[in-house]
Amino acid sequence: MSLLHKLLIGSVAAGVATSPLFAQETAGGPECLLELSVDNNVDWRGQLGRGYEVFSGEESYEVVSVVVRHQGQACDYFLTGMPQEGGNEALLTGPYGALAYDVLRQPSGPSLLSPDYAGNELTRLHGRFPDGAGAQQYVLYVAIPPEQNVGGGIYSDQVQLRVFADHFGSPELMDQASFAITAPVADTLEVDSIDAGPGANTLKIDLGNLAPGVVRVLDFSLRSNAPIRVGANSQNKGFLAHQASAPGIPYSLVVGGNRIDLSSNRLTQAIAGDLSNRTIVPFRIEVEPNYGAAAGTYSDVLTITFQVDG
Repeated sequence: MSLLHKLLIGSVAAGVATSPLFAQETAGGPECLLELSVDNNVDWRGQLGRGYEVFSGEESYEVVSVVVRHQGQACDYFLTGMPQEGGNEALLTGPYGALAYDVLRQPSGPSLLSPDYAGNELTRLHGRFPDGAGAQQYVLYVAIPPEQNVGGGIYSDQVQLRVFADHFGSPELMDQASFAITAPVADTLEVDSIDAGPGANTLKIDLGNLAPGVVRVLDFSLRSNAPIRVGANSQNKGFLAHQASAPGIPYSLVVGGNRIDLSSNRLTQAIAGDLSNRTIVPFRIEVEPNYGAAAGTYSDVLTITFQVDG
């Protein structure tokens, strides 16, 4: 990912979603038999269709369809779930940490996940079948809370679902099934010029009188979940060119205490520090005193390139 900014430099000197599949009453069998199946894994696409957006504050969900099938005598049952690694927190693990997630009975909750093998009263999804064959479908909602800052890569986990027959408060495991959750995270870079304003990528700068020398500081607001590098390309190779072709005036661009090579567009300078929160990075334009320079207008076009260093 690259972002370009051009500088023109010049001067003049609610409920669980369910749908019954079938419910045909027959003579009661010798026992209650339950079978659990999951129709799909979850490939997290997000609102923009490209995976988890680390800097988005918008809630987003993916759905997974689960079916409980029944044969035999009438019985109560409940459905519950557990992350693959167990523990008190459900995490999608990846190359740069982890993303917290949840599996919900509806977008507003409650959660179906519990660190307990048989769940608990807060996480159990209860149901009941009459005698005979029947099935019940449930739509569950996978949520990854927004604004979790992790580096780019693939983050994943498995969820284990279990269905229990509830014999007068004594649960019996009848079946279990799992589904995978996979969330790609892209390297993300946001750049704004404080001087030009949000969303603008061009700026005209008046350096004023060049004779005594000039220092002008431009502030850029950066946010990224990856290391980034910056480079700059000068149309006049680091000189402010005279309007009538008199000798030009050299100038420098300093970022993080280092001078950028203006004769090429190589990404030579790394931006140090944690950029997970918006960080202001100053860019200094420096012109040495030029009392002997010809009168007139001097200008250059400077293109600054930001790129994730992945």
